[in-house]
Amino acid sequence: MRGASSFRSLRPCISRSLSSVRNPHSTPSNSLLTTGIVGSNPRYLNRCHSTSANTERCSKLESAGALKWPRIQSDSNAVSIAKYLERYAELTPGEKRHQENVVVRGRVVSVRKAGGQLFFLDVEADGHSVQGVFEGKSIHSGSSSILQQFNEVFSVLRRGDIVALSGNPHRTKSGQLSVFGTDVPSILSPSLSIHPRELADSEARVRNRHVDMLVNPKVLQTLRLRSHVIQYIRNFLLEDNFLEVQTPIVAGDAGGAIAKPFITNATEFPEKQLALRIAPEIWLKRLLVGGMGSVFEIGPVFRNEGLDATHNPEYTTCEFYKSFANLDDLIKMTEDMVVGIGGLVNELHASPKKQFEAIPKVSEALLKSPFQRLEFVPTIEKQLGFKLPDLLSHTATEDLTAILNKNSISIPSSPDLPRLLDRLATAYIEPLCDGPTFVINHPACMAPLAKSYIDPSTKQLVSARAELYIEKKEIANMYEEENSPIEQREKFVQQAAFRSDENVATVDESYIGALEFGLPPTGGWGCGIDRLVMHFAGASRISDVLPFGSLRNVVNLVNPAPRTR
Repeated sequence: MRGASSFRSLRPCISRSLSSVRNPHSTPSNSLLTTGIVGSNPRYLNRCHSTSANTERCSKLESAGALKWPRIQSDSNAVSIAKYLERYAELTPGEKRHQENVVVRGRVVSVRKAGGQLFFLDVEADGHSVQGVFEGKSIHSGSSSILQQFNEVFSVLRRGDIVALSGNPHRTKSGQLSVFGTDVPSILSPSLSIHPRELADSEARVRNRHVDMLVNPKVLQTLRLRSHVIQYIRNFLLEDNFLEVQTPIVAGDAGGAIAKPFITNATEFPEKQLALRIAPEIWLKRLLVGGMGSVFEIGPVFRNEGLDATHNPEYTTCEFYKSFANLDDLIKMTEDMVVGIGGLVNELHASPKKQFEAIPKVSEALLKSPFQRLEFVPTIEKQLGFKLPDLLSHTATEDLTAILNKNSISIPSSPDLPRLLDRLATAYIEPLCDGPTFVINHPACMAPLAKSYIDPSTKQLVSARAELYIEKKEIANMYEEENSPIEQREKFVQQAAFRSDENVATVDESYIGALEFGLPPTGGWGCGIDRLVMHFAGASRISDVLPFGSLRNVVNLVNPAPRTR
């Protein structure tokens, strides 16, 4: 059956259970997952995690009729906590709207008993919290069974449970907006594990990210900020008539950048070596050749290289390509975007909802343009106190090696011209980039996909390229794209000669063939989203801005329970 086959390929985890559901005589081990559990189910008692704490917890929940994970029911009175806070913000102290009934749902963050049958709950959802006030005598109305249910639920209710609160909008005399309970709280998903107040160490945090998110507010605030930054960039480009596209992640070639790729194979092509993309650049420029005017893509890229505080083998980038844009246009767009993000972050930080109070305010330097600009070659020459050799000469590599040795700068393991120049930039340019700074006009050998020209001031062959640095870290890279198939072929050949190691393929004849159909003058731009978010979140490690940490954390997710305190 074609439909069933397609469904099975898309959702294999579901198709496994469907096969047993179709057979009325089977009793699959996961049958509880395919039915709507309405009441407390004693079979759960035998399936609780085999620890004494969990067994005791399950027994108490079962006794209270709360050992259940019911299907959520539609309710016209249901409202998110955020909407509730907004809708009833005008309530005055002591005011209660008896004629209105609302239902809010969220996770219990605290339970406080203030008398024999008076309880206060703090319930949170999506960064917003509201108080629930429950008084036994106001709920049971003389019914002993309801009073018994009230007492049973509050005997087992604890921090971490997910609940639904039903009641009247109310602001206490002390001024706290609350839900005054008219029904016993419903436990929608009881927590079987004790929620710690904090995790003991950083490794436990990232390897148990779901717990870390529950106990450390800044984790969720950082991930929310990441989402806002990505959405801002997307809207910024869409408003400039860009088209968002998706290009291949797995292909026969890793694409446009110099790095070691992840190699894999596909079942359909066992004889063909495939690679995860290093960059979407070549694919995106093919779209411009095909007639798209301005395109962008936000998505993952992969480099099979080192892992440290600012590098992860899998990371997220935004790349855009704009027809008929030059380097000055790209720099202006970057300044506008970064200043806009800075303003957004400060707005979020100042929000009275306090969803981003742990995110630092953005410095004034990032809120105004133009940013500082440093010319690559003249800046290094000024720091050295003498002119660089002609970088097109056959002795350029030897000359630069001598300069590095003389200035006690370590020589890279593969000392080709681009790597030597990069070491000089690290030593003499990056320390000058405390504030937002564009480093411009790199030597042409450092940007084989960029247009190049002779700089009249230095007489060096340079590329029409700029890199944005913030606090000495590279954030974005941009240049005018080489659109001559003749020049691009020569640059590919030179790149292969420089990088004779495993990281560089031969000339990309397919891409050269695409250029022969005509690529308009184009400005290209790429930004590492993770590093950008690191800066605005005040994070010191890339793992702090990734939902599940770095690759090191991801491959070690299966581990003992976190140590807590």
